[in-house]
Amino acid sequence: MNNKILLPLLALTPCSIFAGEALPITEEKEDWFKFSVEARARIEQRNEQGSDNSWAGTFRIRPGFYLGKDEGFAAFAQTEHTLAFTDDYKSGPQPQLTPNRDGNTPILDPENNELNQLYAQYKGFGGLARVGRQRIIYDNAAFIGNVGWRQNEQTFDAANINYDVASLKLKYAYMNRVNRIFGTDAVQGAKSLQGDSHIFNASCGFGEHQATGYIYLMDFDKQNFNPSNSANNNTYGLSTDLKTACGNLHIEGAYQTEAGDKADYEAGYGHIIFGRQFGNFQWNLATEYLGKGFVTPLATVHAFNGFADVFINDRLGLSEKGQGLTDFYTGVSTKAADITFKSNIHGFFDDSVKDFYGWEIDAVAIKPITEDIKAIAKFAQFFGDDSSVYNNDVTQFSVELNYTF
Repeated sequence: MNNKILLPLLALTPCSIFAGEALPITEEKEDWFKFSVEARARIEQRNEQGSDNSWAGTFRIRPGFYLGKDEGFAAFAQTEHTLAFTDDYKSGPQPQLTPNRDGNTPILDPENNELNQLYAQYKGFGGLARVGRQRIIYDNAAFIGNVGWRQNEQTFDAANINYDVASLKLKYAYMNRVNRIFGTDAVQGAKSLQGDSHIFNASCGFGEHQATGYIYLMDFDKQNFNPSNSANNNTYGLSTDLKTACGNLHIEGAYQTEAGDKADYEAGYGHIIFGRQFGNFQWNLATEYLGKGFVTPLATVHAFNGFADVFINDRLGLSEKGQGLTDFYTGVSTKAADITFKSNIHGFFDDSVKDFYGWEIDAVAIKPITEDIKAIAKFAQFFGDDSSVYNNDVTQFSVELNYTF
């Protein structure tokens, strides 16, 4: 579809704004035609030791329209537009991306105009079949996600099938293109990953408990942005979520090997989270482990290993500075005066827990201002160990407004 034709048409749509969530398709629709807009305004400050301090003021809007009702055939089209009104930052790995303040700490929100989603679907008989450019999020987005924290989201050119009946959920997606967060001005692997990926995910509930299994097979074409094809992998995993009298327990393990023309390797993954409620406070104690070389190139990596994003390139397969990662963290969340507060403290080590990388403190506050407006403030401070390859301190702070209708 020609973006020059689609953009002015969608710009005329009234505001029905969603703050990064998927377009609702499960509620009953009275009309066959529905406009939507997802919007976010954010000011973000980030400083990494050794680089200049950065400030980014960005506004992102995604107008779209949905044709169809809840059941049967339907279609959805959505564009995405990101504008920088404060441009004192470096927005990506390539010089043509704007803003581009060389020497500044990166904040990965380039200015961009693109077709974000365009798909047709059929829903019925407990299943959903969707073909086209779309948002896909599996489980907690540790492996398959839309990178919703960044202004330009990650989408997939894919055929996606979901089947949901009783306590059984089956998901399969065939992807031949991953549209990265750097937008249409990027080139090669920074713009997209192309190749054949087969994504299988199945879960089953047992009373209050749930078990999930997944197989993710990713074989991307070689790109100059990532010439070692380090994003390629075959990953096999299992997880379980248990509710007990002592608290909630999440246990997950995965095994990963090479795919395509990537060099041979083997790596493991593990994640254990114990959570317990104490009055109005929710407390978590957790450990996440990634063996050396373990990659999650399609994940929403900002949701893991601290908001300062020190380890995202390792998880994405874009670098391998350390010897794997072991993240010990604990956190607490509560709600007061209609404000939700969450905080975490992380201690980072290599995969053998011998080398200390550093520690980090994170905090976030979420305040619904009205039924339609939500404010979010987020802070992160990473303290790198002087003897570690991650020895640069990182400070990050952001405030944003989301409007939904």
